[in-house]
Amino acid sequence: MTRRADWTPAVLEGRHALVTGAGRGIGRAVAELLAQAGASLTITARSADELDATAAAIRGAGGTVDAVVGDLTDDSFVEALFARTDEWAGHLDVLVNNAGMAQFGSVADVPPEQLRRTLELNTIAPYACMRNAIARMRAGSDDGHIVNVGSVESYWTAQGESGAYPASKFALRALTLAVAKELKLGGSGIRVSMVNPGGTDTTLVNPDGKDNPRLLDPQIVAQTILHTVTAPPGVHVLDTLVVSQAAAYW
Repeated sequence: MTRRADWTPAVLEGRHALVTGAGRGIGRAVAELLAQAGASLTITARSADELDATAAAIRGAGGTVDAVVGDLTDDSFVEALFARTDEWAGHLDVLVNNAGMAQFGSVADVPPEQLRRTLELNTIAPYACMRNAIARMRAGSDDGHIVNVGSVESYWTAQGESGAYPASKFALRALTLAVAKELKLGGSGIRVSMVNPGGTDTTLVNPDGKDNPRLLDPQIVAQTILHTVTAPPGVHVLDTLVVSQAAAYW
């Protein structure tokens, strides 16, 4: 488990967070940092071995975590995941929708089914998780934080190609803004946010592990998410772009 940052107090003591895609990369970094900040956790991913490694690291550092393996594109699993969180923790204060996939290719090479799979995991699954989280947060204090992990490609199509990945992230950003506004106009204290990292040094982006200063450290993204969910009352960190200093996205 990564070392607690000097500036990270136990600001989430007594809170419970659910992090998806927590087996590696950004999701693992987020889960570990939220645990360091005092939160108990439910974590989920499709890979049992990776998820167990994250859970072991959190427990080894004194954290409290429940690891649940499953596929978020399966509606019945999503319902069961939140029901288990109810039983295990009794409340939900933070949801981080991180699980996702990135497939690229020319329009000639990417069939509609590939686009459909990308939308199912990157857009529809986070929406299903948001609905479940909001229902529970409303039933409690009508407060809480939901963070959807997007991408710089929530704003522009850096790769060109078929557009399956940016289409899913553009759509997730639209959902984030729409649900955030709906809750705000309804007087709810639940804050829905989006954090959009640039290229990040994970196995998804950098499978060979080559040194690349243009890539973000996953810990930086995790710290941005912690900043988002610990904003003072009355402050809504709505939509954030995070890129490395060496990157040239503009």
